Amino acid sequence: MQAHKFILAILALTAVSAVAQAQALYKYTDKKGKVTYSDKVPKPGENAELVKTDNNVNVMAAPANKFGGVPQRLEDVNARSRAREAKSDQFNDGLNAAKARVEQAKKALEAGREPSPEERQIVVRKDGNSVLRKPEYYERIAALEAAVKQAEENLAKAEEKFR
Repeated sequence: MQAHKFILAILALTAVSAVAQAQALYKYTDKKGKVTYSDKVPKPGENAELVKTDNNVNVMAAPANKFGGVPQRLEDVNARSRAREAKSDQFNDGLNAAKARVEQAKKALEAGREPSPEERQIVVRKDGNSVLRKPEYYERIAALEAAVKQAEENLAKAEEKFR
């Protein structure tokens, strides 16, 4: 009979300690500074502190707002979210347009590599004729190359805005 009472007492103590342990709240901080709360008992060597032990309530109170902010309304949060999405779409459109302008400028440069008839000068020689390019050709190519460079700079600015 006494052995039965002893076993019953041990079971009661085990149940009470399990309930008390389940009500404990531990705060862990990792190496990166991330804070985690858990009801699990820390392993040996873990950096954790006991935050709360409450046998009556198993609810963690939300931490106080240390910045003294104002409660947010869902409509306001959604409106700001839509505004951010619209701004992001605008930057994305600008980025795509800048990419298209770079491609156009490169295609124009490649298409303009061949001198037009007005930009050629034929030189007649005894050993054979030769075709020279006039200064207008080089001016046109320089303008096309400058257009490519400007389009690439504009693309870099659009990418920076997008980020």
